[in-house]
Amino acid sequence: MHTNLPCRFYRGAVENAGGKSMRMRNLGRTGLIVSELCFGTMTFGQSQWKLGGVDQKTANEMVARAIDAGVNFFDTADVYSGGQAEEMLGQAIKGRREGLVIATKVRGRMGTGPNDAGLSHKHILSAIEQSLRRLDTDYVDLYQVHGWDALTPLDETLDALDAVVRSGKARYIGVSNYAAWQIALALGRSDCRHQARFISAQMHYSLLCRDIEEEVVPLLQDQGVGLLVWSPLSGGFLAGKYRRDEEPGAGTRFHDRGMWFPPFDRELGFQVVDKLREMGGRYQATPAQLALAWLLAKPWVNSVIIGARNFGQLEENLKAADVQMTGDDLAVLDSMTATPPRYPRWMIARQAGDR
Repeated sequence: MHTNLPCRFYRGAVENAGGKSMRMRNLGRTGLIVSELCFGTMTFGQSQWKLGGVDQKTANEMVARAIDAGVNFFDTADVYSGGQAEEMLGQAIKGRREGLVIATKVRGRMGTGPNDAGLSHKHILSAIEQSLRRLDTDYVDLYQVHGWDALTPLDETLDALDAVVRSGKARYIGVSNYAAWQIALALGRSDCRHQARFISAQMHYSLLCRDIEEEVVPLLQDQGVGLLVWSPLSGGFLAGKYRRDEEPGAGTRFHDRGMWFPPFDRELGFQVVDKLREMGGRYQATPAQLALAWLLAKPWVNSVIIGARNFGQLEENLKAADVQMTGDDLAVLDSMTATPPRYPRWMIARQAGDR
């Protein structure tokens, strides 16, 4: 089924505690309404997970602040802090569950056994039960596969996901980190077999990584699949806290992980941050807020996942929803970070001139 429609805006909005409104959007071609900013919980937990560190008290306060700001969409995964992030999110939303859209993921290793990872029927049906227990809820709104599993037949994975939806343990299913051909194959198989299909794709997308515009975005638009963005600030780099002549400091993501992930052209990154700082004076906005606003201006983006290790980061990211960039400034950033078209895209564009 083809739609060729961009994401839709819900006609209403949620007024936050500051008297401003958080814009809401349909997720893909469904009737599910989500806030344009989604709060991600990858920083929740005190385990050896290198991106964690947020304790339960702070998590409760952060979730409450996000809800007050109009956020109704929360994303987590079973592998975040070995399950702690799901448990902490479950505690933080007690008494507010029904008004929220909760998403989690499955695929990563959750034990030492051979079937404690992947997308087999066995692991998916076991993993959803464990996620529901940790989240202390009867269902999740969006159950996402966290990546491709080359060892498991795709039909087996889709059968298991369909069973999860039919059982009422998930309302919708989504995908993350798939190539365009893998998403297309899965959608085709689901449609042919009259099964639940992926309604959303959670993908890395930022000013410094626009790879998905090549194949994934056109597919999602054609098929009416929503786009959720992870790591919109390229691991925090676009917040402007790194310098050309200094190694990443202790406590920063690139230092703690011991590698630059997600990967990007660092020199271009510094040039973009310089441009964002220059633009920031006109909007009274930080580089991070402008980088998020650039994403929110894309018609194919449904929701951008923001994370935080502290309240300062959370407050800064939430304010991005208030920034409306001009078409000229958006075009400057588009031109500055555009990736050169690869074959066959440049040939398709060349041949389209006579139609």
